This record gives sequence, structure tokens and C-alpha cells, in this order.
Amino acid sequence: MLINSGTSRSLVLSGNIHDLFFIREAEDTDYIPLVPFLTRSWDIPGFILIVYELNGPIRFAQDADREKVKQAFNVWRGTTELEFDTNASTRRSGGLSDAAAETANVSFTQYMNDAIGSPTLALELLRQFCLLSRSTHAQGEKLLSEKLIIFIEAADMLLPEGEIRSLSLQDRHRISIVQDWISDSNFMNDNDTVIFVTESASLVNSRIIRLPQVVTVEIPSPGMPERQHFISWFNNTPKLVEKPLNLWGTQAQLAMLTAGLSIQALRQLLLSTRYSGDKLQPEDVINKVSEFIQGQLGEDVVEFKKPAHSLKDIVGNQKLVDFLKTQLMPRITSTGSDAIPGMSVCGPIGSGKTFIFEGLAGELDIPVLVLKNIRSMWFGQTDVIFERLKRLLMALVKVLIFVDEADTQFGNVGQDAHSTERRLTGKIQAMMSDPQLRGNITWLLMTARIYNLSPDLRREGRVGDMVVPVLDPSGEDREAFLRWTIAKVVGGPISEAAVEQLLELTEDYSAASFASLRSDLEAASLHKGRLSKTSDETGELTLDEIIAVVEDRILPDIGPIRRYQTLQALVNCTRKSLLPGEYSPDIRASWVKQIAQLEVMGIRG
Repeated sequence: MLINSGTSRSLVLSGNIHDLFFIREAEDTDYIPLVPFLTRSWDIPGFILIVYELNGPIRFAQDADREKVKQAFNVWRGTTELEFDTNASTRRSGGLSDAAAETANVSFTQYMNDAIGSPTLALELLRQFCLLSRSTHAQGEKLLSEKLIIFIEAADMLLPEGEIRSLSLQDRHRISIVQDWISDSNFMNDNDTVIFVTESASLVNSRIIRLPQVVTVEIPSPGMPERQHFISWFNNTPKLVEKPLNLWGTQAQLAMLTAGLSIQALRQLLLSTRYSGDKLQPEDVINKVSEFIQGQLGEDVVEFKKPAHSLKDIVGNQKLVDFLKTQLMPRITSTGSDAIPGMSVCGPIGSGKTFIFEGLAGELDIPVLVLKNIRSMWFGQTDVIFERLKRLLMALVKVLIFVDEADTQFGNVGQDAHSTERRLTGKIQAMMSDPQLRGNITWLLMTARIYNLSPDLRREGRVGDMVVPVLDPSGEDREAFLRWTIAKVVGGPISEAAVEQLLELTEDYSAASFASLRSDLEAASLHKGRLSKTSDETGELTLDEIIAVVEDRILPDIGPIRRYQTLQALVNCTRKSLLPGEYSPDIRASWVKQIAQLEVMGIRG
């Protein structure tokens, strides 16, 4: 539509450009790479398709088209070269002598050969083809009646992003050629089209990509219908499979579970299954998806995991667990207008935020994508990673995105922030409120420092709809944690008096403190078993022995900082039902006052 309407004569194809695409020709069908797919799909009368790939030749989709351009080039170039040394009658008739024609012919062949391995010359020659296309005979007839569509692959390598003064002379020359080419009003008003192909538009020099006449077209990752079509096509293509694929379930289930895979990656999975002959299991698919996602984004950027625990494994936190089951899970599983785009999970360090919400994902039986670091040390790579991430998320179905230490992952959008940081945070914010992702993607921003998270991220419609505090255990929750802590080292019931004594000794314990104590007690029990039985069996601990382990421990000196983080979690919480005790404006004011007092003392989390 963009080409036919003349909306733009300069297009950038980016995104999923390295994938396979379905084409049907007569009785034959196949999946082929993007540029061959486009040249075969658009190979219709009235168009001449030309492809240039880095370090390769300039190719014509049809040999006959090459001859047409060659002859027109001969006339155009020959007329220009001989304008000063041919008689007027020859110029008027448009005819050339045999020697002149031979000279022009040699020039065309020489230019085409010289363009191999010379990107600068190749781009200039392609620009000349567009000039040729607009040129006419002396009688006013066009030298070429067809329209040109020129595909330029690896545009990011030909026209790299960067400050002009830091680029090589050749890079600057190519950028200048293309800028002059696509900014020419005659080119913009004519019928020829140039299409730049690159994975990421942000890698193409901004002098080109930011021109108003340049339109970027994103090629998305394959969705559920595309994956299901490929699976069906693969399964019914004799040259690929002699018998049906051995799947654990239906093709639709496989298509659902492979969300995020490209057709190329899906093809590899099915070829491997065909070769082995083994039944393809869900865990095999999950491993492939995880491997592909990490390969696309980098292991240091993202981790794909399927939690092994669920909400039934959560100790204490009964009010929060009930809230997750009754209020949150229905909204995460919904695909309607009640679906929640995301939430912030805050609370002091060591309160168990990540474990609890991984348990939520396990309860829902949906995968978790953990974003670890999307800021790249290389200039421009942050934008590339973001584009890959967005393309991936658009293809995924029902996934939780965990961002641990979110306050350090995402900066702010203020004037003091680096431009890359502002751009990244702005894009993430837009993606969180993208209606296309609502119902499929739920963002979970985990942080002990909710106050450092950008206010733009915390607004309603993004993760500000739900700010959930995870606090230190108290009351019955503390007793549940204590009983869980000592369960493996005591042989039977423990008296209420002993429980009260241990609760007093562990008064300031967080969830992480109880987990650490449980490990210490199990180590002491194992040591006792070895001493008494000379084996690896554990020995039961007496109350005095448990108390001795507890009393020997000294908690890290982070109490004031954890108190500050707890108060901030209470102040930022968006649900009264999740706060301890009865809520009132006066209580909230007292929290704010305590925060101010701690800040005066120089304590900030």
C-alpha cells in the first residue's frame, strides 16, 4: 500500500527479517527468506526488482530486466558521454555509432563488476539507475517504462549509526549518497522505490532514518496462526516428514507453547524431532523457547524460567496469598478489559518478594521472563535489545515479566538522566500501557526502593494500578515461619512456651533471616548426626541446642534501612486490605513523619 499509494519512496524493513515466510507458487509451496519472498511476490509486470547485498553483486530478479536496464543505461550513458563529440543529427535521432555503443556497453559491465565488493560504488550506481529511470529520449519517451524497486540488504552496515565526525570517510560518503538520493524531489515524486533491510532501524544512521520521507515498517515475529500454519505445512510435506510428527498433544498446543519462536527456530525444533523419532514433550519445547529467547537477547539480559513451586509452598503471608488468589490471579488470567497490565512489588530487602511472586507464576502455570539487564555498554545496543524484546513480547501469550531491582534497571526521564536512559524508560513505559499487550503480558517490578522508581512508571495504567507490599512476618505469620524453620530438626510437637521463647529471640527476623536460620539449624543437626552415628543422617536438636544456634547469630546492621524501606512500602501501597491493622489518614501521616525523621538522620534505603 505504501508503494502503490506513493506515500513513501524510501522504506526501511526492520524486525524479524531473518525469518522464513510462506509463499505459494502454482502447486508448490515453501518457506523462504525475506528478500527472495518479496522479489518473488512482487515479480509482476511493470516492475523491475533489483537486490544489492553487501560484498555481493547487484542482482536483477529477472535476466530480461537486466538486459532492459543495460540497454537503457547504454543509451543514457552513451548520449551523455558523446554529447560533446557527436554531430547534432546523431544526438537528435538518439542513435549511437557502433564504437559509441560498444564503449557504453563496456561501461555498464565494468560498473556492475566494480560494484562487487565496493558498497560506495554500488550505492552510487543504484542511484544512477533511478536517474536513468526518470530520463527520456529526445522524443520525450522514457528510457525505462517499468518502475524500479531496489532492495538494499544490511543497511545498518552500509549506513552505520554514529556521529558523522567519528565515521570513516567511506561511511560518510555512502551516507551522503543516500541522503542526496532519497531527498531528491524528483525521486520522491517519481515511481521508483528503495527499500533498506535491517534488523534494527536504530542501527541505521540517524541522518537517513530521521528523514521525514523515510517510513519504517516493522516485520513482527510469527503469531499463533503463523506458527500453527507452519507446523501443519511441515507435517504434511513429504520431503520433510515421512510420517506424522510424534507430539505429546495437538498441533494447536504445540503452536501455543512455541510462542516467541521464529519460524526458523520452530523449523529446527521440528527437524530435530523428526530425526530423533522421539515424542516431543512440553519440556523440550520450553527449553527450545528459553534457548531462543536468551540467544536473541543475551543470557546477561534475560532469563526464561518455569517456577517449580506454587502458592501452597509459601510460608506465612496469609493475607497476601489470599489476596493473590482471589483478587490478582483472575485479573492476570483475564484477556478482557479487567486484565491488569502490571504491578509493583515492594518491601524491605529479605522479605521474600521474588519467591512469593514466582510461586504465583507457578500457581498460574505460566512462564516467567526475568529481565536482568537491558542497558548495554555498547552505543546503540540498548535500542536494539529493546526492539528485539518488544518483538518477542508481541508474539508471547500469557507471560509474567519479572524485573528484579527495578529501580536500578529503569532510570528516570528527568533532564539529569542520560538520553539513552530517558529513551529506554520512555519506551518501557509506553510498552506497559500498550493495549496490544494487555491480557498477554503482566509486568512485575520488584524493588525494595519503590521511592526510586520513576513516577511515570508508577502511575495508574502501568504498574501503579497495583502496588503490593511484602512485609516482615508478624502475628500468626511469624509463628508459621518459626515452625517451618525448626520443622526438620525437632522430632515432634514443641510446647507453646518454647515457641514463645523462640519468637522472642527472633523478634526482628525477616523471611530471609528465618530461611538462613533454618539452614544453620539443619547444618547443626547434620553435624550432630555425624558425631553420634558416624553417618550423614541428621540428628534431632533439643530446645537448648536450637536456642544456642539462635543466640549465636547476629543480624546484619541494616535495621534502620529496612525500617525506611518498610515505611516507604506502606506509604506507596495502593490497597488498604494489604496494610497491617486498621488504616487511617492519621496512620499514613505518621508513616510519612517517620520517613522524614529517618532521612534527617541520613538514613535512606
